[in-house]
Amino acid sequence: MTDTGDKRLFLTFDDGPSALYTPQLLDLLAFHDVKATFFVLGEASIQNPRIIERMLSEGHELGVHAYDHRKSVWRMSREEFGRDLDDTLAGIAAASGGEYPPPRFYRPPWGRTRAFSHDEVAMRGLTLVKWDVMAQDWQASMSARRIEARLRRRIFPGAVICLHDGRGRVPQAPARTIESLRHLLPDLLWEGYRFETL
Repeated sequence: MTDTGDKRLFLTFDDGPSALYTPQLLDLLAFHDVKATFFVLGEASIQNPRIIERMLSEGHELGVHAYDHRKSVWRMSREEFGRDLDDTLAGIAAASGGEYPPPRFYRPPWGRTRAFSHDEVAMRGLTLVKWDVMAQDWQASMSARRIEARLRRRIFPGAVICLHDGRGRVPQAPARTIESLRHLLPDLLWEGYRFETL
């Protein structure tokens, strides 16, 4: 995305849903009437269908991330990558009961792509989306305060913000992300920012 000149922000979350953390995040977003886009894992979606249903029923958007996020596209053949996309889409459809439109967006794990991955994504009617602002909220060294400070420094109107609500090397990382948003969201809303899905 580019600077739109107005005060829209696109809050996105990768690697969920998490049975522990995503409901807490959804509670916080609901309290502030903030909508977000969740780039989910197929495997986690199948394991947490009620959370997927809640995301959709509360007006959030689902995007495709990966089936289990264990393998980079750099280590996949075209056929493996295509299967990963299909399995993820099938997992999301199963978790949502097939009652909602299929996802429209795809975010590559670690932001990595290959020439064939662009083709495979487009063949499934998906648009590839990366991010403008990353707070490295998955890192062990990142406290809630540091995440908040990084976001404050980097946000600009029209920015796509990438955070995480599941998985990761540090199990408690999503708790710190949620805590940073408890402080940041009210301030951004007061400053006139509004949050939209992609």
